[in-house]
Amino acid sequence: MKKELLLTGLCLALLAGCGGDPAASQSQENGEVSQSAQGSQEQTGTHTIVDMAGNEVTLPVEINSIADTWSAATDALFNLGAADKLVSAHSAAVSDVSLLVYPEMANLEDYSKATAEEMLKLNPDLVIVSNDDKFQEMQNAGLNAVNLMYNTYEKFQQSTLIMGEILGDEYMERAQAVVDYTDWVTETLANDLKDVAEEDKPVVYYVMGSSADNLYSTCGGDSIIDEWVTMAGGKLATAQLGSGMGLKDVSAEEILATNPDVIMIDGDAAAEVRDAFYNSPEWSGIDAVKNGKIYCIPKGCFWWGRLCGDTPLQALWAASILYPDQVSYDIREETAKYYSEFKQCDLTDEQLDALLRVDLLP
Repeated sequence: MKKELLLTGLCLALLAGCGGDPAASQSQENGEVSQSAQGSQEQTGTHTIVDMAGNEVTLPVEINSIADTWSAATDALFNLGAADKLVSAHSAAVSDVSLLVYPEMANLEDYSKATAEEMLKLNPDLVIVSNDDKFQEMQNAGLNAVNLMYNTYEKFQQSTLIMGEILGDEYMERAQAVVDYTDWVTETLANDLKDVAEEDKPVVYYVMGSSADNLYSTCGGDSIIDEWVTMAGGKLATAQLGSGMGLKDVSAEEILATNPDVIMIDGDAAAEVRDAFYNSPEWSGIDAVKNGKIYCIPKGCFWWGRLCGDTPLQALWAASILYPDQVSYDIREETAKYYSEFKQCDLTDEQLDALLRVDLLP
């Protein structure tokens, strides 16, 4: 009910128009900009924000063109209904679903590897980056740039709010609604799974399924994968073997020794990777393989298991796989609502099946 009220409130706000200046309120709350500075900025048509790396950046109040060099931010812009501002987008964000959400994606060039000189020719109002080296390169060339990189659910929310603050007005309302929905996901899963004992939680092995030749491409603890596995009532198999999105210097033997109960595969080659697990002699004795518990993670506008605009849905999906009889929601319904409310895209049953990779379920 809380979530429905939040989403309904969003729709009413968009219909009625937004009063006040939520971007300014956010800055005041954080103590980022003084009143005198705000007055000066209003006269010049600019405002100051602090990005995810702590960079204080003065930007035009009106942003009409965005060059996005990071696939997760492209998807986040879809959530805010701001896709029409894109003048370039990362090629990894082009998928069957993203083309449903914003067909013009097919015509956007990828400037993710562009030099500052090349970006100046495009001359966007804003460049979104995911690291400070790229930020400095763009800023030094006189381009407006922000670093929106995140690696946790909380930082996903912060990054979303910063994007809403940058764009202002109804976009800030949408950003807050995404944040509120993410809070609902956290609260719902905590309540649904509160009675699951620690010893009963399944061990989950996550695979970045880019190739059937590599069954050991995974991540460690202190990653967003570790977080959604935990939220979904599981234990990441490799959490104690290292940290971050890519594990290095970890042997196959160490991973096999975790003997996961469930395997979840991300990426376009997920089906091939799944088959490789079933055909691998070294994995044949692993519980997940013996019991047929290998699942292909959904792909919306981007792969759900990694950093993307559908991050809240990934935790819901994982919990629905691990505890189908204990969750209080329907993942199909939640996915359809999320895409309708945030991405303004009404998916058909067939499109939902493809997104959720229903045909690849065990």
